[in-house]
Amino acid sequence: MGTGLPSETFSDEALMSRLAQGDTSAMGALYQRHAPLAKRALGRMLPEASAAELEELLQDVFVALHDSAPRYPLEAGMRRWIWGISAKTALFWRRKTWVRRTLLRRHQIVSLGMARPASTSPELAILLRQEIANAVGKLPQEQRDVLLLHAVEGFSGDEIAGLLGLRHETVRTRLFRARQRLIDDVSPRALSELLTEDKR
Repeated sequence: MGTGLPSETFSDEALMSRLAQGDTSAMGALYQRHAPLAKRALGRMLPEASAAELEELLQDVFVALHDSAPRYPLEAGMRRWIWGISAKTALFWRRKTWVRRTLLRRHQIVSLGMARPASTSPELAILLRQEIANAVGKLPQEQRDVLLLHAVEGFSGDEIAGLLGLRHETVRTRLFRARQRLIDDVSPRALSELLTEDKR
């Protein structure tokens, strides 16, 4: 992205206001100022993504930032706004690559805090992970989002609430309901591949 307006000349609020009014030159200043933060956020949430994928996702974050400019609440603070957009961008990418990147590669040997039984064959392990993937895919999006952030990324309830702009109680309720649905929908052996006790 180009540099646009000098980044030191305007506040974040002024730049977002100009962007909301159609002044695309403000985007360069916002990118120069906040791209490192967005890139760190994406890297933390998607450690398995390649450098090229992170660069592409970084561009997606700033496209979303542009689109969100008319809705930007002045009291939100740009750092929190960037983190929220980065989290949603990462979640969308994770959903598209859930089976290939998470269930079939990352959980080959050890599940989230639970060792896979030694008697489980590789073929059965793949079937169990596919069962989980199917069940997770059927969850309502708001439940799936908090489950991914907590169970896969390791964020606490408070961190998820901050990233998604939710109350802590809402996060806990959605996580509880997601787990209950998984308990109902998958076999106990498959469930042991995914769930951990919530210590937070």
